Amino acid sequence: MIEGLKVCIPAADLRILCLSAVNYHADRVTAYRAQIESLKLAQVEGMNHSGGNPVESLTERMEEHEDAEAEMAFLAKYVRDGEEYLLDRSEVAELGSRAKHRGRRGRRGW
Repeated sequence: MIEGLKVCIPAADLRILCLSAVNYHADRVTAYRAQIESLKLAQVEGMNHSGGNPVESLTERMEEHEDAEAEMAFLAKYVRDGEEYLLDRSEVAELGSRAKHRGRRGRRGW
């Protein structure tokens, strides 16, 4: 008996979800890098009322996406062809929410 919501996802589909997540995170890294460079060119410094340095904050976010991109690329590389993967709802949500850019009104686009 399976408790909770679990789904069997074929390896090929899981690899597609992982690679889509890689692309998502790569796009976010590019966007954050552009914002960081723009702020540096404008010589924007941390403001007392903003609670911190915007360049540092954006750099942290960019690094988080770099780590997530590397993790998803690693997972995609080691998905075993021909297997099925039993994922719970949180795992599916993590892959789905990161794998595709959200459509209209924030829908996941399943």
